Amino acid sequence: MAFVTANAGVKVNIKSQPDAFWTHIQLSTNWFRVAVPDLYTSIVLPDPSAVRTVTYGQSSQNIKSSTERITENSQAKLTYTVTAGDILQKYKVNTFQATILYPNDKWVEWNWTYNYLPEDQKNVIDLDADIAEIAAKTLAKLDNYLKKQ
Repeated sequence: MAFVTANAGVKVNIKSQPDAFWTHIQLSTNWFRVAVPDLYTSIVLPDPSAVRTVTYGQSSQNIKSSTERITENSQAKLTYTVTAGDILQKYKVNTFQATILYPNDKWVEWNWTYNYLPEDQKNVIDLDADIAEIAAKTLAKLDNYLKKQ
């Protein structure tokens, strides 16, 4: 079995102050469900293990839950690996890792990489569309939330 590796991502222009925006990304466990309640029902980090459980709201049609291990949360990027949930199960991917990068010239990037078997290519086309929608909505709505504060 030879896995195929794929990469995708979105880039969103923000209007809010980059440092404030980045602070809210780093504290996403608290802020995503406040700024984007239709997309995030809950984000639970039960202990300092850096593993969180995300429950998605009604705006996420196909992805309802995800367990994620935060592998880096620095001034430059936030990286997480999905360890369980719909992303791995529904789309039949072997691994999934995503990175959100600190704003560069008011542009924020959310990129992801995953491995899948060639026969599951149709599933990953849907995965890219669904993750792109979640990522773009999250970044844009967080930016709008911060502009109103």
